[in-house]
Amino acid sequence: MESTSLPEDFAKYRERHERIYVIVSPPRCSSTAFARVFWEQPSVRYYYHEPFETTYYMGEGLPEVIAKLDAPLDLTTIKQFSANDNAHELVIKEMPYQVGDNFPLLAALATKPVIFLMRDPRRNIDSRRRKKLEVGDSPLYPFLESGWELLAKQIEYCRTHGIDHMLVDSSDFRGRPDAVLPQILERFGLPYSAGCLQWQACEEVELDNLEGAHRHLYGEVLASTGLKPDTSEIPALDSFPVEDGVRNHVARCLEIYARLCESEARIRPLTEPALSSLD
Repeated sequence: MESTSLPEDFAKYRERHERIYVIVSPPRCSSTAFARVFWEQPSVRYYYHEPFETTYYMGEGLPEVIAKLDAPLDLTTIKQFSANDNAHELVIKEMPYQVGDNFPLLAALATKPVIFLMRDPRRNIDSRRRKKLEVGDSPLYPFLESGWELLAKQIEYCRTHGIDHMLVDSSDFRGRPDAVLPQILERFGLPYSAGCLQWQACEEVELDNLEGAHRHLYGEVLASTGLKPDTSEIPALDSFPVEDGVRNHVARCLEIYARLCESEARIRPLTEPALSSLD
């Protein structure tokens, strides 16, 4: 991926929104729940959910992405607390495989560190397979869509191009939000309070860009009223089928995950001594 500067049609968003927060995550890594923490920030008013989704699934181009970004979700009536009068910051959440070769453009949109989310691949791949079965689809899908190889490449792109970024494990921010989220929000100059972990259910909100095809993926998080720990069991590797290379794929993703867990860019829960030293 080559470094890119913002074309005029995209540069306008940097003028329109003082800050643009970009979240990139493989599927089923709690990224929408993570984004909801940002929705509750007083300075955040707008959200766009996966604006590059239709470029992958429907072959649309950048003009359609621009049209989507021109009409983000206004969070004013969704937020638990009203936004302040000057709120106009934007949150964009996207998938590695959907943005694909357009990642440099998305990274250039971010005015603050790019956030990469991850989750144990055994959990996120199992969850995606189950969600496909839920609506009668085959649990098989192109391995590209697991997102792990592209996630690693996009993180490496940020590293080699000097783009500030952070890596966050969903088990960390869901299991120890008080020890992880303050570190993240501090990097953005945003306040942390327990209030950002609670929100109003908003089941009527439409996040799907594919005429309802992916609507079932968001029902649980939109009906939720707060951040909860991930209590799902981690499936054994040998519970994944050997057929069609699924088990080998999960094993490769686990290798990438293990490597990313050791990254210096990962935000780790503060230890008790570290917390005490901040008093």
